[in-house]
Amino acid sequence: DPNQMQTIAVPDGDDFVISGRKWIITTYRDAAFHIVMTQTRNPAGEDLGATMFVVDAGAEGLREIRQIEMLDDMFPGGHSEVELENVRVTPDRILGEVGKGFRYAQVRLCPARLTHCMRWLGAAERCHDVAVKHAGWRTAFGKPIGRHQGVSFQLADNMMDLHHCRLAVRHAAWLLDQGEEARDESSMCKVYCSEKLGDVVDRSLQILGGMGTSDDFPVMRIYKNIRAFRLYDGPSEVHRWALSRNLLKTQR
Repeated sequence: DPNQMQTIAVPDGDDFVISGRKWIITTYRDAAFHIVMTQTRNPAGEDLGATMFVVDAGAEGLREIRQIEMLDDMFPGGHSEVELENVRVTPDRILGEVGKGFRYAQVRLCPARLTHCMRWLGAAERCHDVAVKHAGWRTAFGKPIGRHQGVSFQLADNMMDLHHCRLAVRHAAWLLDQGEEARDESSMCKVYCSEKLGDVVDRSLQILGGMGTSDDFPVMRIYKNIRAFRLYDGPSEVHRWALSRNLLKTQR
């Protein structure tokens, strides 16, 4: 729930002073500047909505508390917990307008979700290709394991899930390209792809057997990293809640 954000920017003359704490800030150590989303209050303490500010790396009052050990390891620089203590920013550091931070974030999120889907679609296809090759030469009980129904059905399920994810991404991307409102479509695509592509990678690892959990194959690393896909840019449960909410609005 973004309305529970605790980082606050309060006016001080023409400037704003930001205080709060942020978790899982990706590549914090390598950034030259940061975009900080905050609650914004006027001098009377009234809520003005969320605002984005540009804060330079090394700004006074900005510091890293720790680097957080995460399941995924695909981002250079890792993920940090960051504290902002009375970080002063001038009016020219406001990104856009005061109170419109959530609106700007939503504009970014629709295409960003699709780029995640595209990236993980490619990674899941890679895992499937590895599993198909393995199933063709690895033998058990007198024949390649791909000839056994337990493995062949998993390969067939992978084919169907990959195909449907491609269609979902293409349709949502086409809507965005046409300038259509694609909020719900990007949510559906993100949920569907994050879960189905995770299944593809999981089946691929299962087909590889014990060696699938080793770094002899790329599947192990992709398996670790794709799990987080169901969480970032909105967990599946939040997207389902939002989709059903929007659906019920049309029934009034």
